[in-house]
Amino acid sequence: MYPKGAEVLFIPHWIFLMISLLSLGFFLRTIQKRIVPLRQAQKDPRFNHWRLRILGLLKDGFLQIRQPRYPFSGVVHLVIFWGFVVLGLRSLQLIFYGLGIPFINPFSTEGIWHFYAQLKDIFEVLVLIACVLSIIRRAVLMPSRYKGSHQFEAYLVLSLISFLMITDIALDVSHFALKNTPIETISSKITAGLFKAFSASQLRSVFNISFLLHLLTFFVFLNILPVSKHFHIITALPNVFFKKLAKGSIKPARYGIEELEDLEYLGIRKITDFTWKHILDFYSCTECGRCSDNCPANLSGRALSPKILTLKLREHLYSTYPVFRRPTQDSQIVGEIVGEEEIWSCTTCGACERECPVFIEYIDKIVDMRRYLVEQGENPSTFNQVFLNMEKTGNPFGRPGQKRTEWLLNLEGIQVRILKKGEEVDTLFFVDSYPSFDPRSQLIASAVAKGLSMAQVDFGILGPLERDSGHQVRRMGEEGLFQLLKEQNQKTFEAIRFQRIVTTDPHSFNTLKNDYQLKVPVYHYSEYFLELFKTGRLSKKGVPKGGRYTYHDPCYLGRHNGIYEAPREILEEILGVKLVEMKRSREKSFCCGGADVSLWHEVKEEERMAQKRIGMALEVGADRIVTACPFCLMHLEDAIKTMGLEGKIQVLDLMELIISVC
Repeated sequence: MYPKGAEVLFIPHWIFLMISLLSLGFFLRTIQKRIVPLRQAQKDPRFNHWRLRILGLLKDGFLQIRQPRYPFSGVVHLVIFWGFVVLGLRSLQLIFYGLGIPFINPFSTEGIWHFYAQLKDIFEVLVLIACVLSIIRRAVLMPSRYKGSHQFEAYLVLSLISFLMITDIALDVSHFALKNTPIETISSKITAGLFKAFSASQLRSVFNISFLLHLLTFFVFLNILPVSKHFHIITALPNVFFKKLAKGSIKPARYGIEELEDLEYLGIRKITDFTWKHILDFYSCTECGRCSDNCPANLSGRALSPKILTLKLREHLYSTYPVFRRPTQDSQIVGEIVGEEEIWSCTTCGACERECPVFIEYIDKIVDMRRYLVEQGENPSTFNQVFLNMEKTGNPFGRPGQKRTEWLLNLEGIQVRILKKGEEVDTLFFVDSYPSFDPRSQLIASAVAKGLSMAQVDFGILGPLERDSGHQVRRMGEEGLFQLLKEQNQKTFEAIRFQRIVTTDPHSFNTLKNDYQLKVPVYHYSEYFLELFKTGRLSKKGVPKGGRYTYHDPCYLGRHNGIYEAPREILEEILGVKLVEMKRSREKSFCCGGADVSLWHEVKEEERMAQKRIGMALEVGADRIVTACPFCLMHLEDAIKTMGLEGKIQVLDLMELIISVC
């Protein structure tokens, strides 16, 4: 029989009604305030690809497959999350019970409710243990990634959750004792002995006090959420649902506006210049510090910490749009809230975004802030000549287009077709600027051309018609220059017929594939040459030199485009090299130092990223590092010289290694 409130509760239902209405009203008012900046923010088209988004929500939102990457804290968080899911029904039951509404008997153990009672009980114990472990971990172990987080809020919320578990257990036990109901749930059996000596009136007092404290705590907890870091409990799942699906791409200056001249200014000046999704990012940050713990800029002692960047922007958002007073005047973001050195410290490697359990986006935000600096002329002065060279000559070196083919002199007896408008070729080899002009990178371009020639591929290059892909300048914040380079290259592409594009480095590969949105497939040479090997158009004739090899994953080949296996398959299965993996490999690969800002601006750091990466290779006993990016090659080779390790460890490009044995 359903236990009516009057049989046990001596607190009138109207009191619960008043508490519930006041609490819910206050909560909805706060949520309304939090919605205001979302509505005033910029557009962001995220209402597409529903199937992918729903699958992503199930996998990354409910199953939270990113959490166990940090085993201890990940498992603990999963326990607390699923505790919320399971115990949410319990809270609803108790609220209706307090209001005297016979919704579902919160103390029933009959039928399916027997299973739920057992499940609820198990999770109450597990959540209680998880909260205690979390408090101990923060207070005693104190992981460095929590530095800068709101620790008091964490302790408060963990304590409130623990108190909810304790009061509900006391509620169950006192109810069973009052009703002389057989105790069938685990925690109730364990704690039943504590109430054996209690009289009926004492048990009734325990029940009422536990009930009142439980619901008061629940409503306090509910209203703390939107004004604390734990707002992510409400916003995390929507944030996962609306996550960015197009990896490697950069958002336009403004969604819905095609002409840059139509904008009052480029980039981020005030908080509502961010898109609504990026505002939702600020609400969803859990302050776990995983982003900063994996950020190579932060780990190398640069000014940037992705977590602190988000917290500063969120606090500015909260101060501009407060809950308890009218909105204030929005301050300029860059310079006043976020330091310029922070913005230029980012290498756009994507390690932070790959690690974030709630899919917060950093690269688009940082690039947007760079756009504002560049438009205002507040970028590093060393950029100005690079931008001018790009605009005039289509390359950062300021070299005339006719010089783009000088690297062909490295080829002995191999004829490379230099395409003209109206011609047709099977494969277009897009060389880009550094492999065209930088002496070390030219050797990689030569190796690619040799390999294509050996495989008898019908290929050609654009030569003087080619302009820089624009990958670097876009990520440096020069959106207008990127659009110019893109338009010039696209006109050239339209004037020549080809079936596919093969690129030398991951950066031109990424921007042609993800920023240009071409109708033909774009391949990095590692993918393309793996196919040439598999189809028998290319074969190994020699054996690579002996040594202990490791492979360094370029950020824009791996994390941004998911190409991890093709280079390894060439090395291990085709060339017969036995690889040793560094601790940070594949998705966790450590950036070499970047291929945009770092090329032309000296960023303050305690230790260069490339030097840290060389150290990781030495840790696994490697004496040969293979990579598939000319910029990684340059940074790593320079680090070896700086560290005085010539002769002890060597960096090779994958394409050069292929040519050496074919």
